[in-house]
Amino acid sequence: MGVLTAIAEPRHESSELAAVARSVPSAVLEQARRLGDREYLRFHQAGEWQSLTWKEFAERSLRVAEGLVGSGLQPGDRVALLSENRVEWLLCDLGIQAAGCVTVPIYPSSQPRVVRYIVNDSGARMLIASSRALGMKLEPPTTAEVVLIDDGVASWQVGSDPLRRAEVERRQQAIQREDFATIVYTSGTTGDPKGVILLHRNLLAAAEGALGVFDIGPEDTLLSFLPFSHVLERVDGIFTEACAGCTIALARSIDSLMEDVATIRPTVMLGVPRVFDKVFEGVTDLVGKQPAWKRAIFRWALGVGVRRLDPKAGAGTRAQGWVADRLVLTDLRQRLTGGRLRFFISGGAPLNERVEEFFWALGVQILQGWGMTETTSGVTTNSESHHRYRTVGLPLPHVELQIATDGEILVRGPVTTIGYLDRPDATAELLNAEGWLSTGDIGFLDADGFLTITDRKKDLIKTAGGKYIAPLPIEARLESDRMVKAAMVVGDGRPYAIALIVPDWAAIGVQLGILAEPATLREDERVRTLIQRIVDESNHELAGFETIKRFALLLNDFSEEADELTPTLKPKRRSIAAHHAAEIDAVYAAPR
Repeated sequence: MGVLTAIAEPRHESSELAAVARSVPSAVLEQARRLGDREYLRFHQAGEWQSLTWKEFAERSLRVAEGLVGSGLQPGDRVALLSENRVEWLLCDLGIQAAGCVTVPIYPSSQPRVVRYIVNDSGARMLIASSRALGMKLEPPTTAEVVLIDDGVASWQVGSDPLRRAEVERRQQAIQREDFATIVYTSGTTGDPKGVILLHRNLLAAAEGALGVFDIGPEDTLLSFLPFSHVLERVDGIFTEACAGCTIALARSIDSLMEDVATIRPTVMLGVPRVFDKVFEGVTDLVGKQPAWKRAIFRWALGVGVRRLDPKAGAGTRAQGWVADRLVLTDLRQRLTGGRLRFFISGGAPLNERVEEFFWALGVQILQGWGMTETTSGVTTNSESHHRYRTVGLPLPHVELQIATDGEILVRGPVTTIGYLDRPDATAELLNAEGWLSTGDIGFLDADGFLTITDRKKDLIKTAGGKYIAPLPIEARLESDRMVKAAMVVGDGRPYAIALIVPDWAAIGVQLGILAEPATLREDERVRTLIQRIVDESNHELAGFETIKRFALLLNDFSEEADELTPTLKPKRRSIAAHHAAEIDAVYAAPR
């Protein structure tokens, strides 16, 4: 096994706070002391954009901590947090940790059985919920007290008690880097979620590493829209930016994202591939409705954008790029980014190659990274200065990567968890005696140290003939076509692989000039011919045993509501296969 030890780029000044801080609260509160009356948070409330300064945010967070002390919570107690994104989520998170307690975030979309499981498994003494409806998800039996944000937490904001504040200060000083900061439950693509223990030093190391690569600071503004319960947003989108002194604006919702981009004009944004896919599809749909001559100009401009990415591009291409910018690309960049964006960061899942190329051709840097809850979010990333297409970048400072003999990626460094809460067997499978963490991802390192992810180890399909198929790259090939919304390869224990395909029914209707409902389109031979062509193209260059022999067309996309996607939008393969067992069996049973 070859080992790559990351060599940090020159550390940016903004990483120093995370490097020397004793805990998450001490880092944020020190930043508040330094920046005082500067704007920290922007948020939409009562029909208008409002803001909190660093000093106001710190004070309100400390009042939450006082409220927890007054409720009898002791250092080390777990507090579950069940809420949609809002300012109070961030106030509670910092307040919980400032009181010496441990935050246990729960997705507001979680089913009641999941909420109860996490609260009971974590041993949480309190559940802070944003609404009565969410609080009622905590079904009995449980010993946790339920406190509502707009009720109990609001009452804690009324004033400060000197004795309780003194106790909060004492507890803050007692927090050590090795203490629990948060317990984050995995999304649970199979079985019950597991509680990942993250220490204060894990979060501080993650921020220090990211800020050693990205030069961001108080002049930057991040527009936040991913769930705070997701470790990617909470660590890389909130805490890291706090250590850098950035201003953070909270988007109203995913539906109003483009309006919020135009208003906030962010310099940095984090997203997941599904969001970038939607942007790409939206632009493609809009262009498709334009007259032929406008479509031709757009295709030409985007083609020029692709060609000028080549370092060897000559003066002629650069001149054409100037024209393409004037005619098409500058205006589109402005609409999609607000005009100030330096870069997007994409994480949580593989980024579609066509989408990555689209943004770069447009003149918008989209930087793909990789990590997991067990590594406190990102451990590799592309950056403004070091980027390679179709990879997830270089290791962050202080992170070591190792590729096992079976291709699995192993990670070691200060960002790795110490294990799963009360799961010694699962922890032993995750971490070996030398501290290497088994990620479950398969990949390889190129000669320059850039990492490419090829699949999930547990997702590998073993056919009846004993051949192993990696489904992820095949699914990515299928989904790279505009006519395919989602795809999942099936074939474990079967004679060959097939695909469940969710077409973009609206796009197909336009493409073929057919006005009909999806159920009717699914039976149309022209539609099947179109999808077959896409399948044939995706099969190109695959080994014979890997190719998709047949497919089933599904009417509806995979969804979280149907328990087919995790809250982080990763497919639950077993659940999807179970829901569509009849379609799968029918495909295999049909005569060839």
